[in-house]
Amino acid sequence: MAISFKRVALAAVAAAGVSAIVPQAAHAQAVALELSLVIDVSGSVDTTEYDLQRGGYQAAFLDATVQANIASFFPLGGIAVNVIQFATDAVQVINWTQLNSIADINGFASTIGAMARNSAGGNSTDVEDGINLAVASLNDNLFTGARRVIDVSGDGHQNTDPSCSGASPYNIACAAVQTARNTAAAGGIRINGLAIEGDYGASGLTTWYNTNVRTTDGFVQTATGFDTFEAAVIAKIGREIIETNVPEPASMVLMGAGLLGLGMVRRRRRS
Repeated sequence: MAISFKRVALAAVAAAGVSAIVPQAAHAQAVALELSLVIDVSGSVDTTEYDLQRGGYQAAFLDATVQANIASFFPLGGIAVNVIQFATDAVQVINWTQLNSIADINGFASTIGAMARNSAGGNSTDVEDGINLAVASLNDNLFTGARRVIDVSGDGHQNTDPSCSGASPYNIACAAVQTARNTAAAGGIRINGLAIEGDYGASGLTTWYNTNVRTTDGFVQTATGFDTFEAAVIAKIGREIIETNVPEPASMVLMGAGLLGLGMVRRRRRS
């Protein structure tokens, strides 16, 4: 496993002395994007729905546009992807994999298409655990990505360890999930969401994901149900592979103020 290997490697570096740290860091594989797929497998997802999720992710990596988007980064090392499943607990089920050729992408699609459901994860929904494990895996793999993204998909809100409100109007803050999200953002990690609607009306879970899951530079894709999940996940992954971070509204205001100030200075100099 990549994570375990890195821990062993870092321990060896520490034993060898501080001077060995720089060469070890230099051996990290550079990629254009590190993408952690975080998938809900809680009790609300039945076997048929799980199969639709798994098939949707497989179809996404077989999609011509998605493959072309990944291929555009081959000169930069391609991308690295892993898969985490969450229910009551979170588990990495597919280790970090570099996709730097069409064969790599097709192989990963086959792996995800055969991905078993983690049967030991419990029946509740712990979005916080999924995000926290994704952050840890991003910080503990053997890749260095120009961008780092967590992709969370699910059909429910946080309801365990701790439980948060999932009642209308669905924009009630869940402190545990927001803390996990903010920790990711502080580390330069972007979080996007895919909300699978059903029990929350037309856009209730989308509202909950917007309030609690996505980072300010992220977005939430909506699937109206598991029957539209494939189209939604293809669109989502295709977008997040090529979409670069954009300035937040507050940053745009500051940028505008800075440009205005610069203009005033230039005017003074001319006068």
